[in-house]
Amino acid sequence: MERIPSPRIMIRFLLLHCLILSFMIASANTTSITTDQQALLALKGHVTDDLAKKLARNWDTSSFVCNWTGITCDVRSQRVTALNISGLNLTGTIPSELGDLSSLQTLDLSFHWFSGSIPASIYNMSSLLSINFTNNTLFAELPPIFFF
Repeated sequence: MERIPSPRIMIRFLLLHCLILSFMIASANTTSITTDQQALLALKGHVTDDLAKKLARNWDTSSFVCNWTGITCDVRSQRVTALNISGLNLTGTIPSELGDLSSLQTLDLSFHWFSGSIPASIYNMSSLLSINFTNNTLFAELPPIFFF
C-alpha cells in the first residue's frame, strides 16, 4: 500500500522549493547588474580624456550602478535601460563590452571625441530602440537591418 505524504510535509516541500527559486532569481539579477557594471567600467576604461572628471568621480564600484551619472535603470529589474552621457566632451573609443548591456533601450554618446569603429556587438542588442553618436569620429558598417 502506497503512503500519501501528510499536508505538513507537502507544505514544507513547497516552501523549500519557493526558497530555492527566490535565491535563483536573486542570483540572476545580481549577475545581470554585475554584467552591466562591468560593461560600463569597460567604457570608462576606454575613455582617455575626461576633462570634467564626471566618470572619474562617479563611475566606481563604491556606489550602485543605477546611481551613476547618465545611467537609468528599470526599477523592477534593476538593469541599465538608458546610457546618456551626451556632451561630457570625453575622448576615447567604444569597447565591445558595451554590447553586454542586454536591457539597454537608449544609447546616447553624442558630442564627444570618440573615435574608431562602432563595435558590432552594439547592433546585436535586441532591446535597443535609440542610438545617438552625433558629433564623434566613429565609423562602422551598418548591418542590413538598418536598410528597409
